[in-house]
Amino acid sequence: MNTRLWNLESDYDTLVKWWKDWDFGIVPIECLPPLGVIVEDDEPICAGGLYIGEGTSFCFMEWIVVNKNATPKQTHKAINMCIERIIEIANERKCKLIYTVTGEEGLQKRYVKYHGFENTESNVKTFLKDLNNEYDYLEWIQDEEQWNKSQKVEA
Repeated sequence: MNTRLWNLESDYDTLVKWWKDWDFGIVPIECLPPLGVIVEDDEPICAGGLYIGEGTSFCFMEWIVVNKNATPKQTHKAINMCIERIIEIANERKCKLIYTVTGEEGLQKRYVKYHGFENTESNVKTFLKDLNNEYDYLEWIQDEEQWNKSQKVEA
């Protein structure tokens, strides 16, 4: 297996397929960070992105996703490689803190056990403001409870 930086123009269709396979919403391409990692063997297996804000040493790791057809052994190795490469990129870019959020229990445990992350918040609610009212369909950023609530409000 090897890692490479993602190319959103050529890798986006793969990400969309994986999100659909896992019944996630589809993250608009313009909302993904330009920095991201693809882990592949004969084919792509895992991906994740890294947002780095201009003028800060703080970065945000997000959108970790795997090919649903990969074996558990491939998945385990690929996720580890993806996260470790993202950490390397953050170090190369002189970041001092990596922040991430997930509702997936498996990723929560993995971040702590394999990658040295600390659980810093337990009862968090996330918020989003669509500044230009461009995104009518926000399933890609909402959990099931919030998605269902938003659908009732629109009805």
